[in-house]
Amino acid sequence: MTRLVAAALCVTLGVATALVAPEAATQSRGARTAATPSDSANVALLERTAATYRGSRSLRAEFTQLITSARGGTPMRSSGEFFQQGSQKFAFKFTTPADDRIVADGEVLWLYLPSTAKGQVLKVPRAIGAGLDIAASVLREPAKRFTITGLRDSTIENTAVRTIRLAPRSGSDAPFTKATLWIDPKTAVVRRAEFTELSGLQRTLEFRKVRTGSALPAGVFTFTPPPGVKVIDQAALLTPR
Repeated sequence: MTRLVAAALCVTLGVATALVAPEAATQSRGARTAATPSDSANVALLERTAATYRGSRSLRAEFTQLITSARGGTPMRSSGEFFQQGSQKFAFKFTTPADDRIVADGEVLWLYLPSTAKGQVLKVPRAIGAGLDIAASVLREPAKRFTITGLRDSTIENTAVRTIRLAPRSGSDAPFTKATLWIDPKTAVVRRAEFTELSGLQRTLEFRKVRTGSALPAGVFTFTPPPGVKVIDQAALLTPR
């Protein structure tokens, strides 16, 4: 995997897809003293959240992301708009860093990150894009793939949320070592998500102004390389013939 792919994994949502909710909050504000829900209740909520993701005809949201390296240093911040249609198409249009784009067009994944790799765009197999879909990674067969721990209920912007921690079981294909989700049990959507990735990176994702079922901008899932940009076509090299 090239440096460009590695860079993409650092700035994309990965997760990006179903882990959203209207007017998501920036932080949790204290824990309630209510008893922790049972494991079965937490599994049921995760499955309802997965159904919300699968049942959404389209999704559009503003996103912010914070990535902190295990080695310290300056945290990486990014923001922009996220779009999704079904399980095959999604796009991240960054405003910070400006002009960066990640587009899964249903056939391949385009990684155009001029902020870190000027003058080139990476074209990779769609399977790599599936690895960026944190929602599918987290919500698929949660009881089978994770050890689920319910934490104390808390609130985000005066909305009660359930806090659930997931630890991958042995043999799991999850792209993280630990995840914590703050889910609104009334709407079955994640208001906030934190992931410790395999590399040690800590990723915090937040969403706001989420709209589901509405029309998306024309061409949002189409990527045309800008003039003079070199296309590194790993899809042709890695796709079995």
